[in-house]
Amino acid sequence: MAEIKVLRPEIYNIIAAGEVIEKPIGAVKELVENSIDAGATRIVIEVEGGGFDLITITDNGFGIHEDDLELAFVKHATSKISNADDLYALQTLGFRGEALPSIAAVSHVKLTTRPRSSDTGICVNVEDGVVTNKEYVSCNVGTKIEVRGLFYNIPVKKNFFKTVSGEAADITKYVARLILTNPNLEISYTLDGKLIYSTKGDGLKEAIYAVYGADCLSNCLEVSFHREDMRIFGYVGNPQYTKANKSYQTLAVNGRYIIDQNISGAITRAFMPNLMTRQYPFYVLHLEIPSNRVDANVHPKKMEVRFTNQNGVCSAFYRAVKDALDNYVVSRMDSLFASTREQTPVSQSEQQAMLTQINEVMKDIEPTNPDQKADIEAIDEATILEDYRSSFDEFAKQIEQEVTVEKARQALGIEDDKHTKVRSVPLIEQTTQREDPVSFSETDTLFFKTRILGIAFKTYLILEIDDKVILVDQHAAHERILFDKFMSRQTGAMQSVMFPYVFTVKDDEALFIEENIDNILDAGIQIEPFGHNTFRIVAVSTLLADTEMRDFVQFLVGSIDEYKLDDKKLIVEKIARKACKAAVKAGYLLNEYEIRYILQEVYNNKILQCPHGRPITVVLTKTQIEKMFKRIV
Repeated sequence: MAEIKVLRPEIYNIIAAGEVIEKPIGAVKELVENSIDAGATRIVIEVEGGGFDLITITDNGFGIHEDDLELAFVKHATSKISNADDLYALQTLGFRGEALPSIAAVSHVKLTTRPRSSDTGICVNVEDGVVTNKEYVSCNVGTKIEVRGLFYNIPVKKNFFKTVSGEAADITKYVARLILTNPNLEISYTLDGKLIYSTKGDGLKEAIYAVYGADCLSNCLEVSFHREDMRIFGYVGNPQYTKANKSYQTLAVNGRYIIDQNISGAITRAFMPNLMTRQYPFYVLHLEIPSNRVDANVHPKKMEVRFTNQNGVCSAFYRAVKDALDNYVVSRMDSLFASTREQTPVSQSEQQAMLTQINEVMKDIEPTNPDQKADIEAIDEATILEDYRSSFDEFAKQIEQEVTVEKARQALGIEDDKHTKVRSVPLIEQTTQREDPVSFSETDTLFFKTRILGIAFKTYLILEIDDKVILVDQHAAHERILFDKFMSRQTGAMQSVMFPYVFTVKDDEALFIEENIDNILDAGIQIEPFGHNTFRIVAVSTLLADTEMRDFVQFLVGSIDEYKLDDKKLIVEKIARKACKAAVKAGYLLNEYEIRYILQEVYNNKILQCPHGRPITVVLTKTQIEKMFKRIV
């Protein structure tokens, strides 16, 4: 007796519908994407009972012609593609021809539509995927579809859903992403009769404001980047505006919301080392790329895509975000140390006169006392940490060639309270006659304006610059200084290991290592094949010499899900720990020269955060302080 039976249409339609429309949010998503593909500029979304009771989508798109109404509810019938080649040049969000038939198989559907070429609308009711009645009605151009009783004919399926409020929350999150990925669409979203979102389609700024509010927008940095035929635009949060999870990250490719771990990783790396541990960057970023360079036909949910040049796309995102962050740091430093008081500008002739006068005075200043060198060496020898000594040594050599500017100030009649007493002017040549005029860089200007008031708790430098009091964390600042210096040396020299570390991995892990063996070498670890699925580590960078090879191998195979291993990821955290260990500690009382060294590096390199993302400076303006003491209100 035959056991195999052909399923009746009503049964396999329900099974197929459950694969396409897994939850109420799936129905909302598919219907909204149909509206966007129909050229709608305005979409109204209404949801009741978590989507189980009612889902209504109304748009002003092209509408559906009468001849196509019944075909619209036939599985795999679509107007968006006609042959296999169209799959690799998709311009639409939907393309499989499964949405309407799947929804109609598990709900009661009423569709009202009017194409732009018609003066009359048509209303149809659909039951079990079949149009049951049709009538002509008066309505606006576009389409309105009402879905009632979702999954009414699969009651057991509801046992596996979240609560009504949980399903409604998922729909609300989807609509928020919809607004962020389609900022030029006018969108209205109502949940159980309450208006949740309403946008006018005025661009990405308005979209971010509608979803996250004014505070978020005020902490956003604009991203704008072009490379060949790629364009990246949008906003990222500044380094201080981070989140505890990744739910505040939105990525769109040609208007399609996607999830891509490789791009997310590139964006996160761009934030290093400005990101605190267990914090994630905020961003809303769009990529526009030719459709033939991206494949959206990867997964039924259409949230995953593939690029013809994955590395190039990741590199572009990294550079786009990095440029925005670098510009922010520069502007932040400028505003941090700029006076908020209105100052009288100095003309070029006045500047030149002052420089000439200073040069005349400095001709008569005797060179630095030779005994100063011994004092500086003593300071250097007193430094406990070797890395700190090496970073301080370069600055100490510069001090040997300096003379104090005190005599120059006295000769020019400059008052002490206008300039720091610890700043000195380097002589280009130790001669009694100077031909080269003295010139001042931006850093020199800051040094002249900086007045060191003291050190609080042997940890925080207290500075006064114009009308601001600035606290500088000496450990965090020096840690970042050392980190940047170590990173500039890249991986350091390679050295062979005395006893190669041999390890064996699984087939997929072995393939991953073989494909990334050059990246691993760039990161400072030389690996060689040593038999079937077996490798050995034969050399390491001097920067990674104390790395436990067992830990490294575990990290390596743990990265197998990444498209391509990031060589920088292997060493950044290692160098950050090295810099932290070598930096001057809180509680160590800095002397005059050490303070000047740290400030010079902060000014020159525009340092705002340590390698772990902690802030280096805290600023109080005179106005803020006077408000604290109620001198002003």
